Amino acid sequence: MTLRISNYAKNDFVTILNGTTGAPLWALGLVQLGNNYTNTQTVTAAGSTMTLSGNVVTVVLGTPTGKSFDQKKAGTMVWTAPSGTATESGAADNEF
Repeated sequence: MTLRISNYAKNDFVTILNGTTGAPLWALGLVQLGNNYTNTQTVTAAGSTMTLSGNVVTVVLGTPTGKSFDQKKAGTMVWTAPSGTATESGAADNEF
């Protein structure tokens, strides 16, 4: 799979793409990061992996392309999928 971070002012978002075709996997929805992680462009990480254990999703990033920011501000992620929305629990934190 490929993870894509898209620039959206100060609330960039993540989508997951099919690693072969590059098509968005909309069934997984998107994650608003609650902060600015890209420099007015898209950052992708091809060769990423995603695993599910219980109710925990873990993503290991592949090799990134594009320019990202080392964001120092805390943010709260919001995951929006066809089945609904979930907000990150706990205190706001840095996502990467």
